[in-house]
Amino acid sequence: MIETLTIFGRRALAALRGFTPGQITAIVIGFLALIAAAVLLFRLSAAPMTPLYSNLTSEDAVAISQELDAQGTSYEMSAGGTQILVAPEDVSQARLAVSAAGLPADSNSGYSLLDEQGMTTSEFMQNVTFQRALEGELASTIEGIDGVRSANVLLAIPEDSVFTQSSDKPSGSVLVVMGGGQMLNGEQVQAVTNLVASSVPGLMADDVTVTDSSGVLLSGGGATGAASVEQGRRLEASLIDSAQTMLDKVLGPGLSTVSVNADLDFDQRSTKTQQYQYPEELPALNGQTTTETYTSTDNSASDGPVLGDPPQVVGEGTTADAQSDYEKTTSTQTNPIDSTITERVGAPGDIRRLTVAVLVDTAVPAETYGEVEALVANAVGLDVERGDAIQVAQVAFDTSAAEAAAEAAAAAEAAEQSAMLWNIGRQAGIALLVVAIMVLGALSLRRQRRTLLDMEALESRGPSETVLLERLDETGQPVYASVGAGASEEEGDEEEELPTYIQSPGSATYDSLKDFATKEPEQVARVLKTWMSS
Repeated sequence: MIETLTIFGRRALAALRGFTPGQITAIVIGFLALIAAAVLLFRLSAAPMTPLYSNLTSEDAVAISQELDAQGTSYEMSAGGTQILVAPEDVSQARLAVSAAGLPADSNSGYSLLDEQGMTTSEFMQNVTFQRALEGELASTIEGIDGVRSANVLLAIPEDSVFTQSSDKPSGSVLVVMGGGQMLNGEQVQAVTNLVASSVPGLMADDVTVTDSSGVLLSGGGATGAASVEQGRRLEASLIDSAQTMLDKVLGPGLSTVSVNADLDFDQRSTKTQQYQYPEELPALNGQTTTETYTSTDNSASDGPVLGDPPQVVGEGTTADAQSDYEKTTSTQTNPIDSTITERVGAPGDIRRLTVAVLVDTAVPAETYGEVEALVANAVGLDVERGDAIQVAQVAFDTSAAEAAAEAAAAAEAAEQSAMLWNIGRQAGIALLVVAIMVLGALSLRRQRRTLLDMEALESRGPSETVLLERLDETGQPVYASVGAGASEEEGDEEEELPTYIQSPGSATYDSLKDFATKEPEQVARVLKTWMSS
């Protein structure tokens, strides 16, 4: 077995010596290319990495990476070193290990602060700790917004007192640090203010101030805020896009441009209306009727008139009957009354005034100005009674910038196509080179097999037996012809004639035997020694 391995090793070295330096270099390059392709295929077929932690500070990233190295967990860094990725099956175990080490350090700024309180903590410290915990939780929540690297929340919560009827209102401020040159848009700023206001009892969104790391006031502080500015920009962009799309289809692209300036009213108005209505079809809820009656009779007699001093009765006396009746009725009724209270709160952002400017190229006929003005006015919803205005003017457009941009775009596209073709050609060349190396290696190995003689077959024949190499079969194996000892003796001193394909210098067989004798002198000597010893 050892001898067989030695023979194969010598044959491999002999085959390697048969290659030129260029062929050896090509084989090495092809082997390395195959290894790179295998590694790339392994990486592509591997499961995607899952984020373990995001928006980390540099200190936390270093500490977590060291902990993962100690645990022997493979990981990758991304997002400029602020995000750590691990394999999906390692997420739970890695988080448990990292949390056991007290990482990330910023995790101790939330409600975990409440776990550190003791039994002797004063009420003041409890309130301060709770406020710090609330600030930390809000900061962690805001950091979850896309693009926010870190956030800091400060709350001013007044202390409740039973000695005053009214207390100061709470307020808050938020400082956000963006990453990668990003900025918070108006909707995100509004989301931050509503998030903070909804987390603190009694805190209104108008009392929350949002500022970025560059000192720009995004919301609150008596300013209109970024949300209002963003709303105006979106409205103007929408109106411009509507009008420009229509003009491009009517006049042609590049022959017109539209500009819209929207003056918005961000004042918030509240209207409360209360109406009463008596439904006659409904019965009364309750009623009360009171009746008061009085009847009286007066029977009195009187004599004649009394005259003189002393008085004397003149004439006969008379008798008179007097009667009076009185009746009073009072009715009280309670009827149902419908009461409707309507409260309307006007959302800020109503259009106060629109001004539109339209520029057309000199290639547009002047008689179409009226149609252009009417079309644009309808497209943007122009209201003359509101004070809106529109103006159409004709100027000569400068197309040099557009032509230069088109040429640059064409050149970039051509360069991209050229790079793509070059990449495809390079990959195809590498593939052809690998195939060529494999083909050359196969041919070289086939040639070496054809030059190697079957040493065991030669050793099995006796020294008195003449062995001739007739040909090579279809598989490249040698076919021998034997000539007996008697035949050799009868020939005597006659010169042995070898086949022409052996004795002719330059023939394939002759050269193969010569090369074999040159490259494998030990094997040839061993065969000759075996014959001589026999």
